[in-house]
Amino acid sequence: MKKFVISYIFISLLFAVALYFTTLTLSYNERVYEIFQEFSEDAKLNQDFDSFVRYQSIEYKRIGQMDTENYSIFMYHIIGTESTEYMNQLGFFILPKSNIKYAISVDDPLDQTKLVLTDMESNEVIYDTSIDKAYEAVAISYGIEKMGYYFYTYNMTEDILLKIQLYDYDGFLIKEINQGFEYQAYPMIDDTFNPGISQEELETLIDQENYIYPKLMRNMTIYIVIDVLFGSLLYFFIKYKKNHL
Repeated sequence: MKKFVISYIFISLLFAVALYFTTLTLSYNERVYEIFQEFSEDAKLNQDFDSFVRYQSIEYKRIGQMDTENYSIFMYHIIGTESTEYMNQLGFFILPKSNIKYAISVDDPLDQTKLVLTDMESNEVIYDTSIDKAYEAVAISYGIEKMGYYFYTYNMTEDILLKIQLYDYDGFLIKEINQGFEYQAYPMIDDTFNPGISQEELETLIDQENYIYPKLMRNMTIYIVIDVLFGSLLYFFIKYKKNHL
């Protein structure tokens, strides 16, 4: 029986460690997503995406806001990371101002919402979401149903002068914008950029003491209670069987 007890305790500790780190990781990621949702909701309500972009970037610059009768369009130049590499990313956020038509399912085949980018120097289309595999069978305007807006991102690798064309659900042109962008080789960026959220600010928002540790303690307490009860029952069952053989 002594061997059984030692083996059971050892296995229990292994499961406890696994549960601890799994709960910690999942709770942390869940809290990060909750904050993302909060910033997303605030951006829609306040019609200002600065905080939302700042939350997800190292540096960012708001290029401008353009309004049409039915939409507000926000453009950003964002410095972020992809794996361990820094990247220059253009962000386009499209927020409806009126009751416009949009997809109510992610696989709506009638949705013709798209972004087309043309290099104005070569007159070559360099990006078109309608032929991008990442958007294959995805109704872009479904973002309005889920978040109240939708957005596009494009990774740039050099200075470029773009013709930006945005199309709606029915394939009609929402807005055409001519805009030049200057590639930034981070950390050597110009002083028009604003810093993204710092790790210290992020940890304050995550607030592990109030949002993560309670879940961790709850799961560990439940596990310990179940583990002790199951171990005790198993111990007495084996002992009973052994004494009655």
